[in-house]
Parts: sequence; C-alpha cells; structure tokens
Amino acid sequence: MVAIMAKPVEQTAYDDLVVLAKTQAGALGKLYELYYDRIFRFCVHRLFNRTTAEDVTSSVFLTVARMIRDFKGRTEQDFRSWIYTIAANQANAHIRKTMRRKRLMNNVLVQRSAEDDGSTDPACGSAPWSRLDWPTVYAAIQELKPEHQTILTLRFFENMDYDEIGRVMDARPATIRVTLHRTLRRLQDVLRDD
Repeated sequence: MVAIMAKPVEQTAYDDLVVLAKTQAGALGKLYELYYDRIFRFCVHRLFNRTTAEDVTSSVFLTVARMIRDFKGRTEQDFRSWIYTIAANQANAHIRKTMRRKRLMNNVLVQRSAEDDGSTDPACGSAPWSRLDWPTVYAAIQELKPEHQTILTLRFFENMDYDEIGRVMDARPATIRVTLHRTLRRLQDVLRDD
C-alpha cells in the first residue's frame, strides 16, 4: 500500500542524456553543448583571462570524456555537480601551478586599462556590474583563499544554491553558508582598506 502512495521520481530527458553519455559519444556531445558555455563562464570568472579559461575549459571536458564511464551519477544534477567540481579543481590547479597571483592580477589590470569604452566584462552581463571597480574587486578576491574564491564564484557568478555548492565543494550547505558569510565580511574589509 505504501508503494502505491509513493510518487515515482521522474526521470528527465537530461537525466537520460547523462546515462547515455557513459556509452554513446553523441549523448556526451550533447552534454558538452549544454555545459560548455557554463563551464567557460565559470573559468573566466575564476581565472580572469579568456584565453586561460578556454584552455582550462578544454581540459575539463577532456577529463569528463576520459572519466565519464566511471562516473557514478545518474542524473543531470549529479553531472552538474561533478563537472563543476572538476572545473573548480582544475582552475585552482592552474592558478597554483602555472601563474603567480600577482602576474594574474597584473594581466587583468592591463586588460581593463586597455579597454577604450570602460564597459564591463560581457560574461557578467547586467548593468549594475558595470558600475563596479572590477580591478579593485578582482584584486580583493585574489587575497582570499582559493576555496573561498571558488565559493564566491559559484554563488554569485554561477547562481548556485548552498546545497549545490556543498556538493561541488564536498561540504555541508550550512558550512558553505557560514563560510560565504565570513568570506564576504573579509572581502568587505579588504575593499575598505583599499
């Protein structure tokens, strides 16, 4: 009787796509098309450089292609958490291994000062973003721990909720919420000091 009353969990077309991607290249190609822009945008916001973001995004999808058969998830939500985890790890690894933070920030400052019209980063989109002093904000973000930078990026640039960020960062949502609150206070302090 209980089994009759329980609602079955609906399988979406994207969930089916995730399952098929483990064995069919066409399904993996559709996931690539669905997620490429999202992962690229995330990498741009984490690395502040489009060329570097392209390289890291390519690396993320090569990793996905190489590891998809071993992927244990069965839903689009599982896949989304998995791919963002890979992207966050690879962006952090890139920062640690190949670029000093100071050189990264200098590149951003040079790019920003070279812009003639003073417009905002197209990846950010909306007009309120254009009023921010992005070089100062990027410099302040660079003073944070890499994990805190990732949480900020996922929350404010990727619009993920605390549950999803928790899955990406392998932490409880409550821990993410507290960490984000403390990180924002730290960011405010850094911006006030400048």
